[in-house]
Amino acid sequence: MYNVSVKHIVGKKFERSVKDMNKKMNKFKSAVLSGMIAVGSVAGSFAAVAPSLSASAASTDNYAKLLQYSLYFYDANMCGTNVGERSALTWRDDCHTSDAVDGGFHDAGDHVKFGLPAGYAASVLGLSYHEFGDAFDSTGQTAHLKVITDHFAEFFKNSTTLSGGSVTEFVYQIGDGNADHAEWCAPEMQGPSSRTKFSTNSGASDIAAEYAAALAANYVNFGNEEDLTYAKALFDFSTKYNKKATDGVGGFYDSWDYYDDQAWAAGWLYLATKDNTYKSFLNTYMNTSDAGSSGMDGGKWGIYSTLSWNNVSMGAGILQAEINGGSDDWNKVTTYLDSHGGNSSEWYWENMWGSARYNTAQQTAALIASKHGAKDYYSWAAGQMDYILGNSPSGKNLVVGMESNSSQYPHHRAASGYSSFDEMGDNTTYSSNGHVLVGALCGGPEDKGGTYHDSVKDYYCNEVTLDYNATLVAAAAGLYSKYKTGEVVDTSSIPGVDGSAVTPIVTTAPQGQVTTTVKSDETPVQTTTTKADTPQQTTAQQGSTGSDKEAKLSGSNGEYTFNPENADTIEITLTMNSGDTQGNGGIGFSDAAGNWTQVEFNLSISGGKGTATVSGEKLKGVSNAKLMIWWPESATIDSVVLHYNNSTPAVTTAAPTTTAAPVTTAVPVTTQTESVKNDSDIVYGDANLDGKVTISDAVAILQYLANSEKYPLSEQARKNADVDGEGGVTGKDAAVIQKVDAGIYAASQLPIKG
Repeated sequence: MYNVSVKHIVGKKFERSVKDMNKKMNKFKSAVLSGMIAVGSVAGSFAAVAPSLSASAASTDNYAKLLQYSLYFYDANMCGTNVGERSALTWRDDCHTSDAVDGGFHDAGDHVKFGLPAGYAASVLGLSYHEFGDAFDSTGQTAHLKVITDHFAEFFKNSTTLSGGSVTEFVYQIGDGNADHAEWCAPEMQGPSSRTKFSTNSGASDIAAEYAAALAANYVNFGNEEDLTYAKALFDFSTKYNKKATDGVGGFYDSWDYYDDQAWAAGWLYLATKDNTYKSFLNTYMNTSDAGSSGMDGGKWGIYSTLSWNNVSMGAGILQAEINGGSDDWNKVTTYLDSHGGNSSEWYWENMWGSARYNTAQQTAALIASKHGAKDYYSWAAGQMDYILGNSPSGKNLVVGMESNSSQYPHHRAASGYSSFDEMGDNTTYSSNGHVLVGALCGGPEDKGGTYHDSVKDYYCNEVTLDYNATLVAAAAGLYSKYKTGEVVDTSSIPGVDGSAVTPIVTTAPQGQVTTTVKSDETPVQTTTTKADTPQQTTAQQGSTGSDKEAKLSGSNGEYTFNPENADTIEITLTMNSGDTQGNGGIGFSDAAGNWTQVEFNLSISGGKGTATVSGEKLKGVSNAKLMIWWPESATIDSVVLHYNNSTPAVTTAAPTTTAAPVTTAVPVTTQTESVKNDSDIVYGDANLDGKVTISDAVAILQYLANSEKYPLSEQARKNADVDGEGGVTGKDAAVIQKVDAGIYAASQLPIKG
């Protein structure tokens, strides 16, 4: 696995010295991330919602910085044996290493891993990227988001035991709420006494459905097949037993029902599979009155709840409206918004416990509706966020660490610095050992008048939780997507952030299930790319090990199955749309043990054609490979030609008949996409192919990992970049080159294992 950051490569006992070395590295990494984004310097114009909510101060429309900061709360609440490797915060480390299920996230200022808010938070984070992925991509936050959602997904899968594709045991909670709340200390200090496992083989349908929704959303966004496998199984489990969780959740996260969670999951599963069974389930829920065991679910007469952990009817309504595209469906969304703040010029306040959470949830729904043209709430949302970021009676920016007027003392054990209730005593501020809980959204005003207390003991105003920040992330992304205002900051300037390159999580299959490894920085797209119905007429030339020939494809929607037939190279040619300037994809297969191998490629585009030549070395002996086109969204595959050594390339004599981007006269181009040197010519570390090994090569690798479309590396560059000797290009390779720049290694020592 390559999920290590610089600070752990040489072992934890040397962590302090390595952190000192990182000070130099952090500076350039932050510059890399800042240089990779294109952000507007002028605020987008929008009308003030009301005098008290006018979005006027520059610090309250820095949506790029808000999005960047909002993700760090999840680093603070990571749990498990790999927190030290994955968390971006220097003051967090591995914790609760003896939990029955490793990983996941602490719910709030406590350390319980409650299932319902975790599944909700993860699925809303998925929604934020699904709707506003451009905001994450253009601000350089996609890789960070993916580490978070993958950490969630890993825990959800590890909580689920599958047998023959069915769930046989489901762990829906780790930790007893009462026992946990009786302790006040950092999670690294907490013993196992409160870490009770709550599991079932025939219930917790609400939590199982939320996990299914989150896993399906992660698949839609990032394409891990294993996520989809578990999502389907958990949905089936949920709908088989139709019984909400009760044991362990009482007094903390009692759910009204499970039907809303199932509808939410069904919407995501339809987006992931296009299986109409899921669409029918969603439509039944949204078109039925008083559905569900509690009589409080069902959307025939409209939506009746703000998006929240306890009710995701709004989320289900949004997905139905997107899937069906009907104005009546969107009317349900906008009618609720209009009657709950959307038509008001005042701060939207719903409940004294976490009022900012409900407000950002309304912003999220409003921004999605605006994006899809249902109604324009952009100015309203901007005004509401303006209030949260400090234009309010209290004058407090409720996002910790973001500005000098930000809240400082959220109700959070790990950040407070206290090791017990006795040590905390009557203090309302943090200990001298406390930390800045960067990006955490505090609960907010306890009343409509804006009364707010910045106290570690005030859990109404200063509670922080996974679900609070989920809608903050989504709203920040939606506002940045619209207005493009603000800029991210150098991570070395953020308190407690180590600034190391974000290292993608390599998924490992729990409980013997199939492992799927996908590109960490690409979003597989459900494309309309199609294979021509009429095959190419080719003249095959005999080679040393076979005849060049065109492969026969089957499949659709950007994923096609074919037999590589031991070809030495595979040449792919597409007809592109006129506006397409980039493209990529991969060829992968599963071996007999279910392990996934993948070879990725970038398209070379010229004259309306996209071509790529892929080495067949890893595909030898494979008879059933999958060709995946991740980008562009719409193109036509003209040919997939199998080439053999010493062969003359096949000559195409007729163009195909296509169903997408039809071409009747163009002849597919079959040219080599790049000149690749022999392995003996590899210059380890020279990722930018300038003949030297410098910090610029680490920059090239980090840019490639963050956005390979915008910053591609050629095949030769990827070979040069693999300096850890473990295969593939990861953040670890950049870390090794950084050590060369720091003088720890010499370039002549590359590659260096470990």
